[in-house]
Amino acid sequence: MPLMDARTRSVCALNGSMFFFLLIFLFSLLPSHYHCADVDEITPSQPLAQGQTLVSPGHIFELGFFSPNNSANKYVGIWHKDISPRKVVWVANRENPLAATDTSASLTVSSKGNLKLVDGKQKSIWSTNVTFLVSSLDNSSVAAVLLDNGNLVVNDHLGAELWQSFDHPGDTVLPNMVLRYDKSGKGNFLSSWRAENDPSPGRFLIGLAPQTPSQVFIWINNGSNDSHSVPYWRSGPWDKSSFIGVPEMDHRYINGFSVDDNLKQGTQDFSYSLYDKPVAYIYISPEGIVRLTFSKNDGKWYVYWQTPKNACDIYGACGPFGVCKASASPICKCLKGFVPKSSAQWSKGNWTGGCVRQTKLFCERQTNKSVSSSGKQVDDDGFWKMMKLKIPDSHEFLTAFNAEETSNDCKLRCLNNCSCLAYAFVNNIGCLVWSKDLIDIQQFSASVGVDLYIRLARSELGEGKPIKLIASLTAIGFVSILVAVVFGFYRRQANQKSKK
Repeated sequence: MPLMDARTRSVCALNGSMFFFLLIFLFSLLPSHYHCADVDEITPSQPLAQGQTLVSPGHIFELGFFSPNNSANKYVGIWHKDISPRKVVWVANRENPLAATDTSASLTVSSKGNLKLVDGKQKSIWSTNVTFLVSSLDNSSVAAVLLDNGNLVVNDHLGAELWQSFDHPGDTVLPNMVLRYDKSGKGNFLSSWRAENDPSPGRFLIGLAPQTPSQVFIWINNGSNDSHSVPYWRSGPWDKSSFIGVPEMDHRYINGFSVDDNLKQGTQDFSYSLYDKPVAYIYISPEGIVRLTFSKNDGKWYVYWQTPKNACDIYGACGPFGVCKASASPICKCLKGFVPKSSAQWSKGNWTGGCVRQTKLFCERQTNKSVSSSGKQVDDDGFWKMMKLKIPDSHEFLTAFNAEETSNDCKLRCLNNCSCLAYAFVNNIGCLVWSKDLIDIQQFSASVGVDLYIRLARSELGEGKPIKLIASLTAIGFVSILVAVVFGFYRRQANQKSKK
């Protein structure tokens, strides 16, 4: 019996080995694009086939073919290699998908340095579509590589950069990636996916607006390529360390965010590098929500911050000359000196029509008269101070912050200009004024935000009321004393007559 067991075990082991080698032989007969392998570069002689991934040197990012949420379409994208759930941070052919059934498509780089995606019939689906002057003698060294920062780069034989994916963002901005806007109107904006299974450009855009100091905006994409027509959310101006309309960025906030306003070149650049969260990304969802997400090196993602969070974050929630406070009920009210434009709509909770001024300004009544530099005319306009605000949109930058200038200087600049409706003197920024409708004002509950001074007719400020009250009380007191004296005099005379 023991001898039989030994023979049986030998036969089983032999059969198992034969089966294993048979599997290897059959697998070797499969087409090469079924081989799952990592590669470190794409060259004219070595395209990327399906089943392969291009991996960054530190194995942080990888590029490959994917079908989002079991979509019927297939794309080439970049994602973090070992973190789940997978978040695709860049898509090459987001507007030109492959069929999911096409298993012969490949990504290649031409001898002239043009990156190209072709389907199984060798038809071009997507291309960088840029012509480079790469010498035919050196074309064998042209290569596409994926860097550890997530940037897909095409280099020539000398290592010079010919093209990079960072210049063509999708819905995600990675650390050290730059979003730029320049005075020519060109900019690289993020655009949301249309849906979770469709990476084509969706309903929302995000990027810098052409203002000084800069603001970040989310716009509703109306399909007209006019990204500034329908604002959805904004950050408030950059004060050289934070966006003053984002309450999480208070005076204690230490971050790696950077905005470079180059007035001479007419460019504005946004980037970030989180020293304590090196693996992170910021993206805009198909629903228009911006999230800053990071990993703790445990293979998972965590949301650090997101916006919009409440109804007051939506642009112009309370309309012109309205102010929104999320902790109040109702959340909208008119600024002092203003009343709802439509009381009927306001009572229904439709506040977007905003408010209108109750009393005309002195400037509106005296347009032909100049205002003195002291601002001391009897009927002159004044300013009402509101604190802890996300200041209105459409600011005008007058002067940069410096030690010599004061808030009063900013006030006089506004007071001496009849078109000026409000001003704010902001640390690290300087003097900002407004001449258009005051819109998208939010008041914070915490000790964040800045002070805004709103121009009102002096009668709306209530100034002079204490003097009038004292005069009235004095007159009443005098009359009361006079009545008491007269009454006492007549009563005394009456008492004297009764004694006689």
